Amino acid sequence: IHFYKRSSMSLPPDLSQPHCEVGEDTLSSIDGSSMIGSSVSKYITESEEESSTDSDDEEAEPKLKYERLSADLKAILKKDVASCLAVHNKFLILGSHWGVIHLLDAMGNSLPSRQAQAHTITVNQVSVDHAGEYYASCSDDGRVVVTGLYTEENTHNFNMDRPVKSIAIDPIYARANSGRRFMTGVEDKLILHEKVIFSRYKQDILCQGEGTVCNIKWRGRFAAWVTDKGVRVYDVVEEKTISLIQKPPNCPPNLSCPWRIGWSDQFSLVVSFGDTVKSCAVKKRTSRGENVPEYCVEVVHQFTLDCWVCGLARLDELLVVLAIPKELDEDGKQERPQLMVFDPADSYRLVSTDLLSIRGHEEHKPKDYQLECLVDDKHYFIMSPKDIVLGKPRDQDDHIEWLLDHKEFELALEQSLKQQKFLKKYSYLGVGRKYLDYLLKSEQFNEAGVLCTKILGRDKKLWQEEIFKFAQLKQLKVIAPHLPCGDVRLDPAIYEMVLYDFLKTDGEGFLNFIRLWPSDLYNLSAVVNVVIEQLLVQPDNPTLLRSLATLYSYQRKYDKAMAMYLKLGHKDVFTLIRQHRLFKAIHDKILALLELDHQASLQLFLDFQAELPPDLICTKLASNQRQMFFYLDALYTQDKASCPGKYHGHLVRLYATYAPGKLLNFLKKSDEYPMAEALDECTMRGMTPEKIYLLARMGNTRAALELIMQELVDVEQAVEFCKEHDDSELWDDLIRYSLDKPPFIIVLLNNVGTHIDPRMLVERIEPGLEIPGLRSSLIQILRDYNLQVSLQEGCKKILVSDCYSLLCRRVKSAAKGLHVTQTALCPVCGVGVLCTNPDNMQDLVVLNCRHAYHADCLQGTTECSVCCKTGQYNTHTTYYYKE
Repeated sequence: IHFYKRSSMSLPPDLSQPHCEVGEDTLSSIDGSSMIGSSVSKYITESEEESSTDSDDEEAEPKLKYERLSADLKAILKKDVASCLAVHNKFLILGSHWGVIHLLDAMGNSLPSRQAQAHTITVNQVSVDHAGEYYASCSDDGRVVVTGLYTEENTHNFNMDRPVKSIAIDPIYARANSGRRFMTGVEDKLILHEKVIFSRYKQDILCQGEGTVCNIKWRGRFAAWVTDKGVRVYDVVEEKTISLIQKPPNCPPNLSCPWRIGWSDQFSLVVSFGDTVKSCAVKKRTSRGENVPEYCVEVVHQFTLDCWVCGLARLDELLVVLAIPKELDEDGKQERPQLMVFDPADSYRLVSTDLLSIRGHEEHKPKDYQLECLVDDKHYFIMSPKDIVLGKPRDQDDHIEWLLDHKEFELALEQSLKQQKFLKKYSYLGVGRKYLDYLLKSEQFNEAGVLCTKILGRDKKLWQEEIFKFAQLKQLKVIAPHLPCGDVRLDPAIYEMVLYDFLKTDGEGFLNFIRLWPSDLYNLSAVVNVVIEQLLVQPDNPTLLRSLATLYSYQRKYDKAMAMYLKLGHKDVFTLIRQHRLFKAIHDKILALLELDHQASLQLFLDFQAELPPDLICTKLASNQRQMFFYLDALYTQDKASCPGKYHGHLVRLYATYAPGKLLNFLKKSDEYPMAEALDECTMRGMTPEKIYLLARMGNTRAALELIMQELVDVEQAVEFCKEHDDSELWDDLIRYSLDKPPFIIVLLNNVGTHIDPRMLVERIEPGLEIPGLRSSLIQILRDYNLQVSLQEGCKKILVSDCYSLLCRRVKSAAKGLHVTQTALCPVCGVGVLCTNPDNMQDLVVLNCRHAYHADCLQGTTECSVCCKTGQYNTHTTYYYKE
């Protein structure tokens, strides 16, 4: 639980009400809801009961932890009875029924030099200043004592001649020029004692006639006290009473159940009247009239409990209430007191309730209890006549302890990891081991195995300790997947113990783990011997045989491992061959591998052709033509270049035998088979399409066409065949064969228009031959012819247009002048090519490379000597002639 220190308010908030009468309870926004029904057995209010039924059974984590002050205090309370208490961050001041004032440290140790018999009878109240240098006490003996812890100055001991019920010392009493003030409650009077000139004290009565004054609480510039009317709040600076917080109707009197006051800072206080609690704020008025105090008190919330309130304090933004149930127990005695924590931000929802173990609580009444707190330290002192209990905020160790006690191990482990540097009692490993023991005890073995990897880390000793716990519970198989087998390794005996457990109860698990774990984790020979012994009992157990084969491979006894796999007919043999490259060892096992797993064997042969060449495989498969076909087909399909040409002829026969549908495609792609033998094979087997392809490839196209027309009787294929070879003799044979077959003639008329002259076919049709669809075919021929002519004419026009355009561009380019500078020299003679004297002008030749020559220097050639030397020669020239 994290506690955040609340910053003190330097200025109070403004009050929205423009007017507040002095002496009235300013109830500008009282929340009418009450906290009826809150008790030791219920953690919610009745108004929340229906919506919070499920949460009743959930125990909330306490906000505080408690310890009983002992040491010298224990001996003091054996002889005497505590009557009042004041606390400071340096010490405690305890008043007793015998009138003795005890100064104690935070552990309950007494400071004998500071013990004083200040009074003769019960001490009613003690009060200490903020600096911790002075404290004041009062008693029914009428004495008022102000004691200095470090000096005798400004100390007092005088008698008021009447019982003094309450006293409060100025928080700045130790400061010079503070007036050394303190307040006393004498019967129905509230008296302010203030030091004046000549070290004399004046006494001002601030309140009178409202009943007995008691329980004075002074914080900053404000003081509050209890009268029979309620709680008065007084502004010490302005010297005015600013408000009266009225008691509720039907409130029990202060004597039977004391009314309590608790300041959280000088602008926030909480008061209680029996079973009613009011949360108040001191606010500054936004506007005020004459004689109206600058500040007033606003009750911001109130609620009622079904128990008597004995003390009030603040815990950060929460409200702490010490209370005693109204109902008595079965024996008619008082119930145990409880410390309640409310959340003001959530409509004063009850957050937690802690039952307190107080000595003699059965005999104590509400007036016997007192709650004092150190706001900054968050220390809460619960005083009873025979006991003082200290409540402190729970630290991370307390939080984790609570989680462990409530079986919230996951959260405890997470918190111990996040808060490691703040933990003193617990550690991540310690919490984890407690969680692990819980999981093992509750037989959650899988979760325990996962947890081991989280908390044990690289500590071999811890690993071995926890593994033996699993062994005792016969759950080694559960922890096995989580055992470290990388950089951190345990003793080989641990792994052997786990493997032996698997071997006895789970053969498949044994096999999995000897494959999963590195073989150097355990004594390999010892494990092999154990497996062999087990095989003597179960000689036909395939799992044990596979395990032994795996172990043999670890021992590099590959021949034994492979023989065992083949004996088992198990496919792991292929993994063994690949991992250890046992290619030489399988030369005599080619056929056996294929029979074991045809596909895996072929893939192995194809992947390692260098180690298992096709010649070797084909030699071994010579007696099994079907397996040879599968191998050669796979080899050729994967990469035809990897299949030697000498096997192509044999592959033709294999295709014809085992896969006739693949033969034609093979004949088209391969160039290395003997065509004559292939043709004989196809002829023998009556494979017409293949024969047609081979005849055409051998050049005997007329025989191929004849097979198409006579055996296949497929005129469309015949037309395509003729188109492919574009041979006039083939067309003539096709036409001659089709003249007496009208359906063939129609197909020819529809397809040959763009390849041969249709007149060759039409003129040879016998007169009077009835040809269905002839008219449509002739019309289509004429249309195709017209379309062909139209396309030719269009192409001609486009061609002429492009030629003319290119010619014009060429002429324009050739006619364009080229710039010759005045300083240009002829590369041949070195004389300037331009001159101003008409008599000396010569014809010039300017080439496209921009080099200019005298025409006579070129001597009829058009080659640029400069460009020829540099390899940039261009033949285009432009001439300029003198007119």
